[in-house]
Amino acid sequence: MSSARHSRFPIPPLVALLLAVLWALAGYRAYADRERVVAAKEVELTKLVVAVEEQTLRLLRLTEATLITTSRWIEEHPGVYPGQDPSFIDLVSNLRRLSDDTLEIRIMDAKGGAHVVPAPTRNAVASLADREHFRVQQDPRTRGLFVSDPVLSHVNAHWAVPVSYPVLGSDPQFAAVAVAIQIERIARPFEEQRLKPNGSVTLIKTNGATLFRTPAIEGSIGKNISQAPDFIEHLNARERGLYRVKGAFDGVERMIGHARLTSYPVIIAVTASVDDALLPWRRELYQLLVFVFAVSGFALFFSRRSARSAQQAQQKLADSEQRFRTLIEHAPDAILLLDTDQQRIVDANPMAEKLFERTRGELLSGGVERFYAPIQPGGLSAAESIRVAQERCLKGESVLVERRILSSSGHEKVVEVRIDNMSEEGRRLARGSFIDITERKAAETALRESEGRLRVLMETSPLPMLIATPPPECRTLMLNQRFEEVIGYALEDIPNMDAWWSRAYPDAGYRMETQRRWSEAVQRMIEAGQHSLLEPFAAEIVCKDGWRRFVEIHMSMYGDRCLMVFNDLTQRHADEVELARIAHYDILTNLPNRRLLTDRMEQAIARTRRKDRLLAVCYLDLDEFKPVNDQHGHEAGDKVLVDAAARMGEAIRTEDTAARLGGDEFVLLLADIENPGECESVLARVMSSLAMPFVLKGNVSVTLSASIGVALFPEGGETPDELMRNADQAMYAAKRAGRNRISYFSLNPGTEATD
Repeated sequence: MSSARHSRFPIPPLVALLLAVLWALAGYRAYADRERVVAAKEVELTKLVVAVEEQTLRLLRLTEATLITTSRWIEEHPGVYPGQDPSFIDLVSNLRRLSDDTLEIRIMDAKGGAHVVPAPTRNAVASLADREHFRVQQDPRTRGLFVSDPVLSHVNAHWAVPVSYPVLGSDPQFAAVAVAIQIERIARPFEEQRLKPNGSVTLIKTNGATLFRTPAIEGSIGKNISQAPDFIEHLNARERGLYRVKGAFDGVERMIGHARLTSYPVIIAVTASVDDALLPWRRELYQLLVFVFAVSGFALFFSRRSARSAQQAQQKLADSEQRFRTLIEHAPDAILLLDTDQQRIVDANPMAEKLFERTRGELLSGGVERFYAPIQPGGLSAAESIRVAQERCLKGESVLVERRILSSSGHEKVVEVRIDNMSEEGRRLARGSFIDITERKAAETALRESEGRLRVLMETSPLPMLIATPPPECRTLMLNQRFEEVIGYALEDIPNMDAWWSRAYPDAGYRMETQRRWSEAVQRMIEAGQHSLLEPFAAEIVCKDGWRRFVEIHMSMYGDRCLMVFNDLTQRHADEVELARIAHYDILTNLPNRRLLTDRMEQAIARTRRKDRLLAVCYLDLDEFKPVNDQHGHEAGDKVLVDAAARMGEAIRTEDTAARLGGDEFVLLLADIENPGECESVLARVMSSLAMPFVLKGNVSVTLSASIGVALFPEGGETPDELMRNADQAMYAAKRAGRNRISYFSLNPGTEATD
């Protein structure tokens, strides 16, 4: 019975063998395709990590620039309430527009109160005193740019990531500025980038707090995953990488690509679902299985057609070989196929004919040794170099070597050769792919010679010099001795230009401004087609010992090297600053002089017009000052003037200006006052302080008083000259009325008000 069953369903040995091979190939292909699909998805995921990283960096850099810009504005405008100042409101509106309304700007006062911009009132809209980003800015040890954990906003009850920055000006009213990154506003661009349907994009602080996730999952924002194994082993352990794990929020198995930002405490995690990645493979696997089953059935039930199937397979193999031949023929490298046993070239492509300057027939007429120079790199002979490379190749190693070949004209060329084992059917074959690198080697030799000349120049130069690679690498290659003597940094202190920027420009705001100017200078040089900066780059740097120097930097490019020469102009810069001070300030009292006073008056008049307020120009003259000079000498008179200037500066408000015109004549500029009564209150303090005795040398004291003339804008004049002239006229009216009083200018003669 068994014999009958076997005879009824005979399976020829050849068919059985073919079926076994078919299933093995199907299994191998399924495995290979799976690995290919996963590898392709990993490559796609790695590229997406870079894209999300760039998008996140742009957002955080814009946030940092916004904070620094608004902080500097507040520091430069003490006493001004930003939330109602038109220029600050315009600044904030422009910054919000740049971020597509993603960034909400808040000002925090010294008590933690949050103020919006624009502000309907000067009252805080919420208290942030308990928030971490406010407490950090209160402590001098921690203040600076700070990215907080996500919070529910007290202002609009939406989730946001607060980023804060301190306000360090003389006005204690405001302590910091904060930008709330609106999570719902950044969701759309990140959602567009994620790998759908089950991929995700997550931003995590380096402390483990989840800042953002798309698609959103309830409870994910703010959740701390610092104790999760994948956070400890991957996210926080390496700057970037790729791994697989089940999701911490939804349990889906994912491939996770991650990167940690170097400038901010943020980790980016971009995921792709393994199931999503394998979905196309499963469809192909199903089709493959259907195909294999169909072929198997066909073979079992129609074994007579096996010959035809073999012919079809043979044709496919021939097609494959033809495709391989086409690939070699069109390859950009010169390719030779060598029979290692016979030491004879058995195949060559057109690029090989071009490189060796021989026809295909000439190439196939012998071995490759005849084209090699007698002595090869490393001192080996041509035959020995070929033997060593072939032995390594036949052991399965992909060999990359440098060789010298001779063209038909006798010229020597330097080539880079990759040798691979192509043995088949008991025939030992080696394929050599040749790339001509003659020009590259010549360039490297020229570079070494150029570097030698640069080294001699640096060693003999009396100026600090530095050599680095061009952007974007900007790696420091060499410093001369003079650089270390003047600036202090050694090569290990500044291995690249990033380290140089952070050390020489520790102030973040000044560093950003200087880097912007430097980039613009380099761009102008490139656009002009020059190899050196069009003009020296001037900036203040901080040396290793903390000393500040003002330098001019000259940069020239030699091939792939940048030479920077530093010219120390510290003393000249200090002299220029001192000259500028002398031009705008009184030498004796250090108060603004007439020139600077006029400039401030013009600015104050413009602000007063916008705000519809009052401005007072007060011309002050010390009564009975001349006898002090006559009786006690000019040195005593100078001391009285210095003390009087100091008293006036303490008596007026911070937004006001005290200036000296000469002799014992001063001008007080009282800006942004609501009514004449406010002006009188300030002047009363001034007169009271000046009425106190002035102690001179030898414990001698003198008592003076002051006569003050006041011109109010706009009734008392609409230009600085008119206001000064009318205030001077009112001061003389106060003198005539008995001195030690205040007189107001009036358009009606004889009606000046006096105190």
